[in-house]
Amino acid sequence: MTDQDRIEALLDIADPERTDDAAKSAQLAVLGLATKGVKGRFQPTIAGWSLLAERGRGFRKED
Repeated sequence: MTDQDRIEALLDIADPERTDDAAKSAQLAVLGLATKGVKGRFQPTIAGWSLLAERGRGFRKED
């Protein structure tokens, strides 16, 4: 999985309008870039958001 593949998979789980791939999401979890959240959906970790940088800013919920 290349960086571009990781970014696309992270965008798939961050953007509710995109469909995520369970296998790719699981790979992100192994890499520490995503974790299983509520209702079994994956969500990016802090490391995942860092990899997304500006591309993910619009999807990030501020705490």
